[in-house]
Amino acid sequence: MKRIVVIGGGTGTYTVLRGLKKYHDIDISAVVTMSDDGGSNKVLRDEFGLLPTSGVRQCMVALSENEGLLRKLFSYRYYQGVGISGMTFGNLFMAAVSDITGSQREAIKQTAQLLDVRGKILPVSYETVSLLATYADGTEVLGEHGIDTGKGTTGRERIVSFRTIPQVKIDPEAERAIREADLIVLGPGDLYTNTVANLVIRGVTEAINKSYAKLVFVMNVMTKRGESYGYKASDYLNDLGRYLPLSRLTHVIVNIDRTTEPAVEKAYKKEGAEWVEDDLDETKVPSAKYQVIREKLLAKGKVKKEKGDNLVRSMVRHDSDKLAKVMVRVMS
Repeated sequence: MKRIVVIGGGTGTYTVLRGLKKYHDIDISAVVTMSDDGGSNKVLRDEFGLLPTSGVRQCMVALSENEGLLRKLFSYRYYQGVGISGMTFGNLFMAAVSDITGSQREAIKQTAQLLDVRGKILPVSYETVSLLATYADGTEVLGEHGIDTGKGTTGRERIVSFRTIPQVKIDPEAERAIREADLIVLGPGDLYTNTVANLVIRGVTEAINKSYAKLVFVMNVMTKRGESYGYKASDYLNDLGRYLPLSRLTHVIVNIDRTTEPAVEKAYKKEGAEWVEDDLDETKVPSAKYQVIREKLLAKGKVKKEKGDNLVRSMVRHDSDKLAKVMVRVMS
């Protein structure tokens, strides 16, 4: 079987995995960032002393062959009650299993078996880290949530330095999966807190470079304050090139569909977000020899906000099936 490794976290990785799951002749692994510290993950870190599991939970839901009540339960978010509002059933469940088994590694494996997950879900590291971003105006922001929300004028500045505190090493299981892959996928998702957050873990870039896999970057659909404000497609690649040799990149997948509801576009404009301009034919990206694949990849309809979810989520997303079809074509 061909091996695909998806490196990322959040909704973007969920979208990719959801489409790939339908191809039963592919071995799928998700290498997931473990630095989230917002929403229910803050509770897991501060009150339970556990690593954040929202990214892992989303991957499990995406790859679960169980389409019944159990899968729906893992996505359920409490929206009533003091202290529990905003928490997901899946996160609380895995916290309980971690306590019972005495290990988050074992909890993830056993929960994946319970949900009949097809593929492997591998945290990039089991060590506790925080993200630190330094912006062009000299401001430093510590923590994934603060970077992700992009508040104030700093949210319109560019990140000039990005690292973890402390510096940690890639988990051996994740390293092995990357080195043995036939196709490695980066993105879509927040450029820094989902993609680069993995690349700054010591050993990740080295594992990618030592693999014989094709390397695909899925270009974001929209820009975002705090991470990619005002970015064109070439800006994404140039920033990526500070953490990974762009000569290693074989394909860039770009969406060319901008059909969405006026209300959604208005909401994005209010946040200072805009469509990512494709300038890859006009702008030379140093050391890059990738092939650009342009397709209509936008998911139709409006994404509904969950009750109890106080975090800002992307409303414009890739279509899982269309994206998976392109990736399978690239790998063949």
